[in-house]
Amino acid sequence: MADDAVSGKAGRGPGAARPRGPAAAGERAVVFADITGSAALYEALGDARALSIITRALVVLEEQVYAHRGRVVKTIGEALMCLFADASSAGAAAIGLQQRMEHFVADASVALALKIGVRSGALIEEHGDVFGDAVNVAARLVKLANPGQILTDGPTAAAMRATLRRRAREIDRRRMKGKSNEIEIVELGWRRRSGEPFTTEQGLALERARTARMLLKLGEREIAFDSARASFTIGRDAANDLPIASTKASRQHARIEWRRDKFVLFDHSTNGTYVTLAGEPEVMVKHESFLLRGSGRLSIGEAATPRGRGIVEFDCR
Repeated sequence: MADDAVSGKAGRGPGAARPRGPAAAGERAVVFADITGSAALYEALGDARALSIITRALVVLEEQVYAHRGRVVKTIGEALMCLFADASSAGAAAIGLQQRMEHFVADASVALALKIGVRSGALIEEHGDVFGDAVNVAARLVKLANPGQILTDGPTAAAMRATLRRRAREIDRRRMKGKSNEIEIVELGWRRRSGEPFTTEQGLALERARTARMLLKLGEREIAFDSARASFTIGRDAANDLPIASTKASRQHARIEWRRDKFVLFDHSTNGTYVTLAGEPEVMVKHESFLLRGSGRLSIGEAATPRGRGIVEFDCR
């Protein structure tokens, strides 16, 4: 997402802003939703097909915004800037956007994902655009987010209704440009937890799921990961499902998720993940998602070498 989000320049696309009148001030909530994984999509499908898919994704996301009584202020490249009446509306919409994107990705069989930043506060609306500190912070939060993640700050999470607050957890504290104090970074969970009722999107995903299994092998260690499990984590931290003893690996390097009928790798590391599918050249995935199919290998944090310490072989069945 470009820095246009902070400067307030109008983008082009389905949600492009139109003049709406003079300035108006008030408490609102801003949501930035940024589609990731498009670079690999353009390379794999070509400009015309990839652009068509991205455009369709933006349209279904806009529909979700309107379903939650929000307004799309503008589109900026492959991101939406949206406005909601309050923090609770924005939080519920963010969850709906992630679930709708998951459903779209599965239907289209593409490895795209969504990053979301949410911030509430005093805003100024002028000629259809929105300005203020909340806009700047939300734009920075979406840049910090990993694919498939919703980030907000402490005060915004605290202003949400109880059912949403229970989904929130503090994950970091950051000093942001223009802020004298650190900001509490909070992640808002959007996937179904044990005992919770299914949403429409999750119910559809469950109905269409089929049993699948991935075998992962690191040295002499072999682990099976099947579609009944939500996700599988890889990284230097011992708490990961598959710890990697390499200085090139990040603490939480990557995760693998079952998306209805396929396994998808999501990288959120410093050095990237190098993926080699059987019979294909090695590609680097960094802060993007990648569809894993057949068999191959993942080299964690560096290109694969015979002496590499972070090489994970995989086999999807």
